[in-house]
Amino acid sequence: MANLKEIIEKLLENLSSRQKEIIEERFGLKGRKLTLAAIGKKYGLTRERIRQIEAAVLKLIKKELEKSEARKIIEKSLLRLKKIGGVRKEENFINDLKILLKDNGVDYRQIRFIFEVAGNPRFHRNDKNFYNFWHLDEDSFKRAVDLINKLEKFFSGKKEKLLAASYGFKNPSEQNYVSISKKFRTNPFGQFGLTKWEEIHPKTMRSKAYLIIKKHKSPLHFREITKKINEAKFNGRSAFEATVHNELIKDPRFVLVGRGMYGLAELGHQPGIAKEVIQRILKNKGPLRKEEVVNLVKQERFLKDNTILLNLQNKKHFKKLPDGRYHLA
Repeated sequence: MANLKEIIEKLLENLSSRQKEIIEERFGLKGRKLTLAAIGKKYGLTRERIRQIEAAVLKLIKKELEKSEARKIIEKSLLRLKKIGGVRKEENFINDLKILLKDNGVDYRQIRFIFEVAGNPRFHRNDKNFYNFWHLDEDSFKRAVDLINKLEKFFSGKKEKLLAASYGFKNPSEQNYVSISKKFRTNPFGQFGLTKWEEIHPKTMRSKAYLIIKKHKSPLHFREITKKINEAKFNGRSAFEATVHNELIKDPRFVLVGRGMYGLAELGHQPGIAKEVIQRILKNKGPLRKEEVVNLVKQERFLKDNTILLNLQNKKHFKKLPDGRYHLA
Protein backbone atom coordinates (compact mmCIF):
# COMPACT_ATOMS: atom_id res chain seq x y z
CA MET A 1 0.00 0.00 0.00
CA ALA A 2 1.23 3.50 -0.87
CA ASN A 3 1.70 5.95 2.01
CA LEU A 4 -1.05 8.41 2.86
CA LYS A 5 0.67 11.38 1.23
CA GLU A 6 0.95 9.50 -2.07
CA ILE A 7 -2.68 8.37 -1.88
CA ILE A 8 -3.86 11.96 -1.37
CA GLU A 9 -1.73 13.18 -4.27
CA LYS A 10 -3.33 10.50 -6.44
CA LEU A 11 -6.82 11.67 -5.40
CA LEU A 12 -6.00 15.25 -6.42
CA GLU A 13 -4.16 14.57 -9.67
CA ASN A 14 -7.17 14.98 -11.99
CA LEU A 15 -8.18 18.36 -10.58
CA SER A 16 -7.39 21.65 -12.24
CA SER A 17 -4.46 23.54 -10.75
CA ARG A 18 -6.80 26.06 -9.10
CA GLN A 19 -9.08 23.35 -7.67
CA LYS A 20 -6.08 21.49 -6.31
CA GLU A 21 -4.59 24.61 -4.71
CA ILE A 22 -7.90 25.55 -3.08
CA ILE A 23 -8.25 22.09 -1.49
CA GLU A 24 -4.61 22.03 -0.38
CA GLU A 25 -4.95 25.47 1.18
CA ARG A 26 -8.31 24.77 2.85
CA PHE A 27 -6.98 21.62 4.52
CA GLY A 28 -3.38 22.77 5.01
CA LEU A 29 -2.05 19.82 3.00
CA LYS A 30 1.00 21.78 1.89
CA GLY A 31 1.49 23.75 5.08
CA ARG A 32 -0.61 26.45 6.73
CA LYS A 33 -4.39 26.13 6.48
CA LEU A 34 -6.06 29.23 4.97
CA THR A 35 -9.52 30.67 5.61
CA LEU A 36 -12.15 31.04 2.91
CA ALA A 37 -11.57 34.80 2.99
CA ALA A 38 -7.79 34.45 2.52
CA ILE A 39 -8.19 32.07 -0.42
CA GLY A 40 -10.90 34.27 -1.94
CA LYS A 41 -8.63 37.29 -1.75
CA LYS A 42 -5.86 35.36 -3.48
CA TYR A 43 -8.08 34.43 -6.42
CA GLY A 44 -10.28 37.51 -6.46
CA LEU A 45 -13.37 35.50 -5.50
CA THR A 46 -15.94 35.78 -2.70
CA ARG A 47 -15.89 33.49 0.34
CA GLU A 48 -19.14 31.94 -0.82
CA ARG A 49 -17.69 31.17 -4.25
CA ILE A 50 -14.67 29.47 -2.65
CA ARG A 51 -17.06 27.48 -0.45
CA GLN A 52 -18.99 26.35 -3.54
CA ILE A 53 -15.81 25.32 -5.34
CA GLU A 54 -14.64 23.39 -2.26
CA ALA A 55 -17.96 21.52 -1.93
CA ALA A 56 -18.04 20.61 -5.62
CA VAL A 57 -14.42 19.43 -5.65
CA LEU A 58 -14.91 17.31 -2.51
CA LYS A 59 -17.76 15.49 -4.28
CA LEU A 60 -15.41 14.69 -7.17
CA ILE A 61 -12.71 13.50 -4.77
CA LYS A 62 -15.21 11.29 -2.92
CA LYS A 63 -15.95 9.40 -6.14
CA GLU A 64 -12.23 8.83 -6.64
CA LEU A 65 -11.79 7.81 -3.00
CA GLU A 66 -14.33 4.98 -3.31
CA LYS A 67 -12.12 3.22 -5.86
CA SER A 68 -8.72 4.14 -4.39
CA GLU A 69 -6.46 2.72 -1.68
CA ALA A 70 -7.89 5.39 0.62
CA ARG A 71 -10.94 3.14 1.05
CA LYS A 72 -8.79 0.56 2.84
CA ILE A 73 -7.44 3.26 5.15
CA ILE A 74 -10.98 4.34 6.04
CA GLU A 75 -12.02 0.74 6.74
CA LYS A 76 -8.99 0.08 8.96
CA SER A 77 -9.54 3.34 10.82
CA LEU A 78 -13.22 2.61 11.47
CA LEU A 79 -12.40 -0.90 12.66
CA ARG A 80 -9.77 0.49 15.04
CA LEU A 81 -12.26 2.99 16.46
CA LYS A 82 -14.89 0.28 16.90
CA LYS A 83 -12.47 -1.92 18.87
CA ILE A 84 -11.68 0.85 21.37
CA GLY A 85 -15.20 2.06 22.09
CA GLY A 86 -15.93 4.27 19.08
CA VAL A 87 -14.12 7.36 20.39
CA ARG A 88 -10.46 8.41 20.31
CA LYS A 89 -8.56 11.58 21.18
CA GLU A 90 -7.01 12.90 17.96
CA GLU A 91 -3.35 12.78 18.96
CA ASN A 92 -3.78 9.19 20.15
CA PHE A 93 -5.68 8.24 17.00
CA ILE A 94 -2.91 9.67 14.80
CA ASN A 95 -0.36 7.53 16.66
CA ASP A 96 -2.63 4.49 16.24
CA LEU A 97 -2.81 5.07 12.49
CA LYS A 98 0.95 5.52 12.14
CA ILE A 99 1.33 2.01 13.53
CA LEU A 100 -1.72 0.57 11.76
CA LEU A 101 -0.72 1.92 8.34
CA LYS A 102 3.03 1.49 8.95
CA ASP A 103 3.46 5.12 7.92
CA ASN A 104 5.25 7.52 10.29
CA GLY A 105 4.45 10.37 7.93
CA VAL A 106 0.74 10.33 8.83
CA ASP A 107 -0.31 13.88 9.68
CA TYR A 108 -3.48 15.19 11.33
CA ARG A 109 -4.22 17.42 8.31
CA GLN A 110 -4.08 14.44 5.97
CA ILE A 111 -6.37 12.45 8.26
CA ARG A 112 -8.88 15.29 8.58
CA PHE A 113 -8.96 15.64 4.80
CA ILE A 114 -9.45 11.92 4.06
CA PHE A 115 -12.11 11.47 6.75
CA GLU A 116 -14.04 14.59 5.78
CA VAL A 117 -14.18 13.41 2.18
CA ALA A 118 -15.32 9.96 3.31
CA GLY A 119 -17.89 11.38 5.75
CA ASN A 120 -16.84 9.03 8.55
CA PRO A 121 -15.51 8.90 11.24
CA ARG A 122 -16.69 12.21 12.62
CA PHE A 123 -14.50 14.96 14.02
CA HIS A 124 -15.22 16.96 17.19
CA ARG A 125 -13.16 20.12 17.34
CA ASN A 126 -11.45 21.33 20.51
CA ASP A 127 -13.80 23.35 22.75
CA LYS A 128 -14.14 24.25 26.44
CA ASN A 129 -15.11 20.69 27.42
CA PHE A 130 -13.25 18.43 25.00
CA TYR A 131 -9.96 18.04 23.18
CA ASN A 132 -9.96 17.29 19.44
CA PHE A 133 -11.30 13.77 18.98
CA TRP A 134 -12.79 11.36 16.44
CA HIS A 135 -15.91 9.24 16.93
CA LEU A 136 -17.91 6.69 14.96
CA ASP A 137 -21.37 8.09 15.63
CA GLU A 138 -23.56 9.95 18.12
CA ASP A 139 -24.13 6.79 20.18
CA SER A 140 -20.37 6.43 20.75
CA PHE A 141 -20.13 10.07 21.75
CA LYS A 142 -23.10 9.72 24.11
CA ARG A 143 -21.53 6.70 25.83
CA ALA A 144 -18.35 8.69 26.38
CA VAL A 145 -20.23 11.69 27.78
CA ASP A 146 -22.29 9.47 30.12
CA LEU A 147 -19.15 7.85 31.54
CA ILE A 148 -17.39 11.21 31.93
CA ASN A 149 -20.36 12.66 33.86
CA LYS A 150 -20.64 9.57 36.10
CA LEU A 151 -16.92 9.61 36.83
CA GLU A 152 -16.95 13.33 37.62
CA LYS A 153 -19.77 12.74 40.11
CA PHE A 154 -17.91 9.79 41.64
CA PHE A 155 -14.69 11.82 42.05
CA SER A 156 -16.38 14.84 43.63
CA GLY A 157 -15.79 14.92 47.38
CA LYS A 158 -13.27 12.06 47.31
CA LYS A 159 -10.09 13.97 46.49
CA GLU A 160 -7.78 12.85 49.29
CA LYS A 161 -8.91 9.23 49.11
CA LEU A 162 -8.51 9.02 45.34
CA LEU A 163 -5.17 10.85 45.27
CA ALA A 164 -3.80 8.39 47.80
CA ALA A 165 -4.57 5.45 45.54
CA SER A 166 -4.23 4.75 41.84
CA TYR A 167 -7.55 4.87 40.03
CA GLY A 168 -7.95 1.93 37.66
CA PHE A 169 -10.26 1.83 34.66
CA LYS A 170 -12.33 -1.29 34.07
CA ASN A 171 -11.40 -1.47 30.39
CA PRO A 172 -9.44 0.45 27.70
CA SER A 173 -12.65 1.97 26.31
CA GLU A 174 -13.36 3.79 29.59
CA GLN A 175 -9.87 5.25 29.67
CA ASN A 176 -10.32 6.22 26.04
CA TYR A 177 -13.59 8.04 26.77
CA VAL A 178 -12.09 9.99 29.65
CA SER A 179 -9.03 11.03 27.62
CA ILE A 180 -11.16 13.28 25.38
CA SER A 181 -12.54 15.25 28.34
CA LYS A 182 -10.92 18.37 29.77
CA LYS A 183 -12.52 17.60 33.15
CA PHE A 184 -9.78 15.07 33.95
CA ARG A 185 -5.99 15.06 33.90
CA THR A 186 -2.97 13.12 35.05
CA ASN A 187 -0.32 15.16 36.88
CA PRO A 188 3.45 14.73 36.33
CA PHE A 189 3.55 12.15 39.13
CA GLY A 190 0.99 9.87 37.51
CA GLN A 191 -1.93 10.82 39.76
CA PHE A 192 -5.26 10.94 37.94
CA GLY A 193 -8.14 13.19 38.97
CA LEU A 194 -10.28 16.22 38.24
CA THR A 195 -8.57 19.07 36.39
CA LYS A 196 -9.95 21.56 38.93
CA TRP A 197 -8.00 19.87 41.73
CA GLU A 198 -4.87 21.81 42.64
CA GLU A 199 -2.89 18.59 43.05
CA ILE A 200 -3.76 17.50 39.51
CA HIS A 201 -3.46 20.75 37.55
CA PRO A 202 -1.53 23.35 39.58
CA LYS A 203 -1.61 26.68 37.76
CA THR A 204 0.23 29.02 40.13
CA MET A 205 3.77 28.75 41.47
CA ARG A 206 2.52 28.29 45.03
CA SER A 207 0.24 25.45 43.87
CA LYS A 208 3.19 23.74 42.20
CA ALA A 209 5.30 24.17 45.34
CA TYR A 210 2.44 22.76 47.42
CA LEU A 211 2.21 19.66 45.22
CA ILE A 212 5.98 19.12 45.27
CA ILE A 213 6.21 19.21 49.09
CA LYS A 214 3.04 17.15 49.52
CA LYS A 215 4.39 14.50 47.17
CA HIS A 216 7.77 14.50 48.96
CA LYS A 217 6.00 14.20 52.36
CA SER A 218 8.79 16.02 54.19
CA PRO A 219 10.29 19.53 54.24
CA LEU A 220 12.46 20.75 51.38
CA HIS A 221 14.74 23.73 50.81
CA PHE A 222 13.22 26.35 48.54
CA ARG A 223 16.06 25.80 46.02
CA GLU A 224 15.22 22.09 45.89
CA ILE A 225 11.52 22.90 45.52
CA THR A 226 12.35 25.17 42.57
CA LYS A 227 14.49 22.46 40.99
CA LYS A 228 11.74 19.85 41.34
CA ILE A 229 9.12 22.20 39.87
CA ASN A 230 11.28 22.64 36.78
CA GLU A 231 11.96 18.91 36.54
CA ALA A 232 8.22 18.18 36.67
CA LYS A 233 7.60 20.51 33.67
CA PHE A 234 4.04 21.33 34.68
CA ASN A 235 3.26 23.71 31.83
CA GLY A 236 6.61 24.61 30.32
CA ARG A 237 7.04 27.75 32.44
CA SER A 238 10.34 27.99 34.30
CA ALA A 239 10.34 28.46 38.07
CA PHE A 240 12.83 30.86 39.67
CA GLU A 241 14.16 30.58 43.22
CA ALA A 242 13.20 34.12 44.25
CA THR A 243 9.63 33.70 42.98
CA VAL A 244 9.18 30.33 44.67
CA HIS A 245 10.66 31.62 47.94
CA ASN A 246 8.28 34.60 47.96
CA GLU A 247 5.28 32.33 47.44
CA LEU A 248 6.39 30.06 50.29
CA ILE A 249 6.70 33.05 52.61
CA LYS A 250 3.28 34.49 51.73
CA ASP A 251 1.19 31.31 51.94
CA PRO A 252 0.25 30.10 55.48
CA ARG A 253 0.11 26.50 54.23
CA PHE A 254 3.92 26.52 54.18
CA VAL A 255 5.87 26.47 57.44
CA LEU A 256 9.51 27.51 57.77
CA VAL A 257 11.22 24.65 59.62
CA GLY A 258 14.87 25.60 59.17
CA ARG A 259 17.07 27.88 57.10
CA GLY A 260 15.26 27.99 53.77
CA MET A 261 13.47 24.71 54.58
CA TYR A 262 9.69 24.54 54.25
CA GLY A 263 7.11 21.93 55.22
CA LEU A 264 3.31 21.81 55.05
CA ALA A 265 1.10 22.79 57.97
CA GLU A 266 -1.33 20.02 57.00
CA LEU A 267 1.45 17.47 57.54
CA GLY A 268 1.82 18.55 61.17
CA HIS A 269 4.36 21.35 60.89
CA GLN A 270 3.51 24.40 62.98
CA PRO A 271 4.85 27.93 62.68
CA GLY A 272 7.14 29.46 65.28
CA ILE A 273 10.78 30.14 66.08
CA ALA A 274 12.86 27.69 68.16
CA LYS A 275 11.78 29.21 71.49
CA GLU A 276 8.09 28.96 70.54
CA VAL A 277 8.46 25.35 69.42
CA ILE A 278 10.08 24.41 72.75
CA GLN A 279 7.33 26.23 74.66
CA ARG A 280 4.62 24.37 72.78
CA ILE A 281 6.32 21.00 73.30
CA LEU A 282 6.74 21.53 77.05
CA LYS A 283 3.17 22.78 77.35
CA ASN A 284 1.85 19.65 75.64
CA LYS A 285 4.28 17.08 77.05
CA GLY A 286 5.09 18.49 80.48
CA PRO A 287 8.63 18.49 81.99
CA LEU A 288 11.27 16.81 79.78
CA ARG A 289 14.97 16.03 79.88
CA LYS A 290 17.09 18.15 77.55
CA GLU A 291 17.76 15.16 75.25
CA GLU A 292 14.00 14.64 74.88
CA VAL A 293 13.47 18.32 74.11
CA VAL A 294 16.20 18.23 71.46
CA ASN A 295 14.75 15.12 69.79
CA LEU A 296 11.19 16.47 69.74
CA VAL A 297 12.24 19.87 68.39
CA LYS A 298 14.31 18.23 65.63
CA GLN A 299 11.24 16.31 64.52
CA GLU A 300 9.75 19.68 63.62
CA ARG A 301 12.74 21.87 62.83
CA PHE A 302 16.08 21.52 61.09
CA LEU A 303 18.10 22.98 63.96
CA LYS A 304 21.48 22.18 65.49
CA ASP A 305 21.51 20.70 68.98
CA ASN A 306 23.41 23.69 70.35
CA THR A 307 20.80 26.10 68.98
CA ILE A 308 18.04 24.22 70.82
CA LEU A 309 20.05 23.94 74.05
CA LEU A 310 20.93 27.64 73.91
CA ASN A 311 17.23 28.52 73.72
CA LEU A 312 16.53 26.15 76.61
CA GLN A 313 18.90 28.19 78.81
CA ASN A 314 16.63 31.25 78.48
CA LYS A 315 15.54 31.59 82.14
CA LYS A 316 12.83 34.06 81.23
CA HIS A 317 10.92 31.29 79.46
CA PHE A 318 12.28 27.98 80.81
CA LYS A 319 13.42 26.58 84.14
CA LYS A 320 15.46 23.58 85.15
CA LEU A 321 13.79 21.39 87.76
CA PRO A 322 15.69 19.71 90.67
CA ASP A 323 15.54 16.35 88.85
CA GLY A 324 17.30 17.86 85.80
CA ARG A 325 14.23 18.11 83.58
CA TYR A 326 13.10 21.35 81.93
CA HIS A 327 9.72 23.02 82.04
CA LEU A 328 8.07 26.37 81.34
CA ALA A 329 9.18 29.18 83.64
